[in-house]
Amino acid sequence: MVVLSFVTSPLMAIVLYAIAGMLWSLSRAAANGHLSTVVDSALIGRVQAFTTLLTAGLGALIFLLPTLFPNAIEAALYMASGVTILITIALVGLWTRSLRYAGSLKS
Repeated sequence: MVVLSFVTSPLMAIVLYAIAGMLWSLSRAAANGHLSTVVDSALIGRVQAFTTLLTAGLGALIFLLPTLFPNAIEAALYMASGVTILITIALVGLWTRSLRYAGSLKS
């Protein structure tokens, strides 16, 4: 999304949107695969339903940003969304790393 905020060509925007959609689908598939290995089989449906609800809610929020901020430039909204996603990825990575480190200390 950060790269998309700099694109001026409609064709390039369509290509980047298609690539982003494919990467999103692949990441969801990988996450579901990982969930099936770490979540108890009795709870997998609930966990997958929650993650679907969460990602759909975030997607709806991103979709509604131009309506919520009508005077904002679309490129700025894409940049803000992309930076927010990158920060979230970094924070989740740090959090999971600290959990793994804490788990290795207990063993």
